[in-house]
Amino acid sequence: MVAALVASLLAVLPFAPQLQEGDTIPAIPLIDQDGRSFRLASLHGRAVVVSFIYTRCSDSCALTAAKLARIAHAADPRSVAVVALSVDPTFDRPARLHRYRARFETPERWTIATGEPGQVRLLERRLGVEPESKGDGRTDHADIVVLLDGAGRIARFISGDDWTPEQVATMARAAVAGEHEPVVALQLILSGVLARCGQGVAALGTGAAIALGCALAFLIGLPLVRALSH
Repeated sequence: MVAALVASLLAVLPFAPQLQEGDTIPAIPLIDQDGRSFRLASLHGRAVVVSFIYTRCSDSCALTAAKLARIAHAADPRSVAVVALSVDPTFDRPARLHRYRARFETPERWTIATGEPGQVRLLERRLGVEPESKGDGRTDHADIVVLLDGAGRIARFISGDDWTPEQVATMARAAVAGEHEPVVALQLILSGVLARCGQGVAALGTGAAIALGCALAFLIGLPLVRALSH
């Protein structure tokens, strides 16, 4: 009881440190799309896929929400839970979140949540989401998925929006068993690198791009093959 109280207090202190893989997610109170009290800690025993969106978003959030819905549709709800947390908690109250979630596949299989704005924003900053209101309805934020294991610990951060529902679902199934998926993790790293380097590779021309791709595959793949063979 005392440990849980201390953890809750630390979660809302302005100098609280950045959370890292292996840390336990702070148990701040949230509110789901139906106005019910909700905590990520209530999902212990299941892997939890957490991502960050807001209803006034006009670009990537709808794609993220659609991918979260696909994970929830395909996953066994007894072992994997899916949660979207608003980065605009003042505007995104339960009724608005309920209408937004209804736009996507099997809405009853996943949760979209808000909470007390100060606590929600601090948690998101500690997770590296860094929400920043622009004052015109837009909120800039990092594209991040946080994967929690069955004990509520951070198993992995997935940066960017290049992930597929299948990749994250595979990693979630491994997380609930306390395992890792190194091949899927490598795929996510490579897809992010290639997405950021795409313009530069394109400028090299077809032949040079193929040569560079082969070199990267060899340099990255050879150590992985060696590691997996032991």
